[in-house]
Amino acid sequence: MRSFEIFVADPPQPFFADRGSAAGDVAEAPKPQAKPKAARPGKTLLDVFLHGANITARVEEAQGVCVVRDMAYAVLDLATRLAGKRIVRFYDDAYELCLERVGEAALVSLYKGGLEPVVVVYDRKVSFGDVFLGVRDALGALSAQGDPEIVALRDRFDAQEVLAGEMVLEECVAASVEPDRDAPVSFATDFAVRPQVRTAAGQSSEVSDLHALLFRGRVRAEIRGRSVELGECHPFLFAERILRGASEMLDAWEAGRERQIRIDAGGILLRGRVMASGEMSLILGRDGKEPAVYTFPGLGLFDVVEAILSFGRGLVRSVLRRDRAQGNNLRFAAFRRALRESTEALRSASQTDSKVNPSPESYRAFAQSRPASSPPPPSGVSTRLRYAARWRAMVPGIDLRSTFLCGSRLLVGSAHETFCLDRVTGAVEWRMPTVRATSVVTPSGIARMSSDGTIEIHDLATGLVSLRAWVAPRLGGPMAGAVIHAPGLPRLLVVTEGEKHLVAIDLLSGEARWRYAWGGGGTLRLKRSGKLLYVTCGDSSLTALDVVSGAVVWRTRDRLRFRAAPTVDADACFAVSGGAASPAHIHAFDAFSGESHFRVSLEACTVEGPVLACGNVLAVALREPRGLRLQAFDRSSGAPLWKTEQIASIGTSWLCVDDRIIGNSPLGEVVGVDATRGTVAYRKSLGKIIESDVPRRLEPVLRSGALFVPHSDIHVIRPQDGVTIGQIPCADAIPDLLRVDERCDVYVAEESGHLVSFGAMAKLSLVRSA
Repeated sequence: MRSFEIFVADPPQPFFADRGSAAGDVAEAPKPQAKPKAARPGKTLLDVFLHGANITARVEEAQGVCVVRDMAYAVLDLATRLAGKRIVRFYDDAYELCLERVGEAALVSLYKGGLEPVVVVYDRKVSFGDVFLGVRDALGALSAQGDPEIVALRDRFDAQEVLAGEMVLEECVAASVEPDRDAPVSFATDFAVRPQVRTAAGQSSEVSDLHALLFRGRVRAEIRGRSVELGECHPFLFAERILRGASEMLDAWEAGRERQIRIDAGGILLRGRVMASGEMSLILGRDGKEPAVYTFPGLGLFDVVEAILSFGRGLVRSVLRRDRAQGNNLRFAAFRRALRESTEALRSASQTDSKVNPSPESYRAFAQSRPASSPPPPSGVSTRLRYAARWRAMVPGIDLRSTFLCGSRLLVGSAHETFCLDRVTGAVEWRMPTVRATSVVTPSGIARMSSDGTIEIHDLATGLVSLRAWVAPRLGGPMAGAVIHAPGLPRLLVVTEGEKHLVAIDLLSGEARWRYAWGGGGTLRLKRSGKLLYVTCGDSSLTALDVVSGAVVWRTRDRLRFRAAPTVDADACFAVSGGAASPAHIHAFDAFSGESHFRVSLEACTVEGPVLACGNVLAVALREPRGLRLQAFDRSSGAPLWKTEQIASIGTSWLCVDDRIIGNSPLGEVVGVDATRGTVAYRKSLGKIIESDVPRRLEPVLRSGALFVPHSDIHVIRPQDGVTIGQIPCADAIPDLLRVDERCDVYVAEESGHLVSFGAMAKLSLVRSA
């Protein structure tokens, strides 16, 4: 019996395929002969045996011929050299067969890649001559199918001579990762690395090679001075798996949830339970008939995560010191990148760099004063507003995020051009060829930020580029920014740069004034108020920056993550941390010093949107299984005031007007809630609407005391009592974008490219003399 054999066969046919006609069956008329089709590779059963043991039976029948073909090319290449390695993949499954030649011998490995690798055979030594003959015999069996490529390969095997010669297998180099005796938890391993044979001479490209990382070794743990032997395994696979577990544990802790971690890495069992308090219990053991299990309660989460990261860093250093070629291994590079990301996440979660501004007066001088609440109009007054379509336009490929109302002009961005329209007549004042980019209006013109990092300022009067600047391209997500323009402040454009930086561009010179590293942990949210720029990026920090210098004025940290921009109202700043199907905290800070006024804790919930500040009441929208409910707190103390039942559907947009919290639902309903008592002041149906006609943005627009509500039409209502004072039919355009100017003229844009302007018609009023 050979040490390496391949068996191929046609799959069994269903028993009814060969049944003849039974006695008494009626003979059918012969069917017309079908047009012959091109030959296709048939289905083939494939089994590979090492020393008589089947190691495959995992190749799909439809891919059996392809696997044998790839194996034949690999063996033909190895037959001409004494050393080399080739990898054959199994197409429909993540299994790979690695053939490595060392002189007259061959090392065969079979393993499954992916997130959960499985090693079936590793470096099993067989005769290379047996491998050559086994593949040749398999080709002979398949050549009966008439595939010309298989027949040609069989002929090449008959003519190929195997290069003979002895070659000494390169000895393994011992390596180890020593435990940290001073740490409460640490992991260690002793293993041996054999420098890998290159897959191609002079290859300089990076490739993914899991086989090169399947070295074996013994792993142990040192916990509170006690050494626990975990047995033999593949240390790299063990490090990969526990690193993912560390990331899961950190995510659970930052979300305020309990989490159980179950890890099985090559027979080593690791079970962990993370408590909401940050403590965790750890269970270590070895899978077997009589598994030994060790339990360690009361461990610190940060200690366990740091031990995992330290083990991974030590393993990387040891492997690279023995085999520098692993620097071009994509799997190894992905592990190093995950190590850096987890290290940054641990550093962010464990930081205590909160800061309070001791001198808030200089920033308080730039704050906008809180507008006084105007008395609501008498409920008996019902002035009707009438509108007429003024002009229409069609903009193919319109970009709603690049459409702005700027004074007497309407700027419209599209996929290939930017238009400037006169808002009264709709006439085109200028048009410029541009590419799709993130746009924002600045005092110097419209700024367009391209994906390659180019920033161009177009003059509003002519459309010509008046300023050009460059920043590093933003690759980790969409660009975000804020415009700085106020009396006493420089004209700046603050935008994201690269993966984790904010940069302030001077709108007069185009130079960078300052740069700030925000960490790049998640989606960046910015909120500017006066001289301060409030920054959240999906981690545990809320930071206030000086817009002139970029310096950190104050910072606060919470265990839970800040996912939304804060709400700044007068001299207070309100923010929500957590609240993603997890516990949530509602924070109230002094907007200029960062001093905490109070913090309110909520049970596990999902908070939708930012905090709603309405007079002396703070409210948050909480998601229920079938809709939203509101919960309110006192603005000064955080004491709970009221909470409602489910009053609106998910996706409702909220707006605070005087003492009303008004929501526009995607189901075509407007609800007004009394902020002082939490009762529903009114509920108004705007008519049924089909899902495809729901506007992309549902935010109501408040202008001159009237509320313009986007629906299938534009409804104008009084915010105090919900009385309709006007309606604008938009039969030709769904109001995906709604703009209202100071004269209450309305501009509607739809994603399809329709753009419509409506003008307020004259009103007749009865004037009585005294």
